[in-house]
Amino acid sequence: MDYQVGDYLVHEGSGVCQIEDIDDMELMGKGSRKTYYCMSPVFKAGAKVFTPIVGGAARLRPVAGLDVFTRILDNIDDIKCIEESNERALQEKIKEVMAEFTPESMARVVKTVLIRKWNRIASGKKVMAMDEKVLNLAGHKFYEEMAFAMGKDISYAQNLFEEAVKSHSSDSLLIGA
Repeated sequence: MDYQVGDYLVHEGSGVCQIEDIDDMELMGKGSRKTYYCMSPVFKAGAKVFTPIVGGAARLRPVAGLDVFTRILDNIDDIKCIEESNERALQEKIKEVMAEFTPESMARVVKTVLIRKWNRIASGKKVMAMDEKVLNLAGHKFYEEMAFAMGKDISYAQNLFEEAVKSHSSDSLLIGA
């Protein structure tokens, strides 16, 4: 899909970005001239992202609309947590779901890890470092796109989603360790 200057996209690694320019450049050395989207991440002032229009490793997609996030919040009970008793297998499943690169898949990952985190804290256990890492990565991407779609800041989106999960989740639901 071809995008235009001014379009807002979700960049797989950099989150919500706006295309500022489309330019032919030679970033990788001699003979590697390509056309790039020159983008600015919305929530990272001063940062720049250059992604080739063809043959780039990072995926791009349009930013989801408010309707998508409203549907996610309204149907939070229908979002199935990723269940796996083996920690290594759970982490692999989380990676697979994140690779789907949709707001719904990110919501599923974030809901899963939030509930795991809250269950561990409630039972007096430490939060697993991998869960914190996943929340920092998937959560930030999800909350950033949600905030952009709502015209709010990231902390607003995060609080809204976490409250929806808390108010609709069974306390008895245990996922993994």
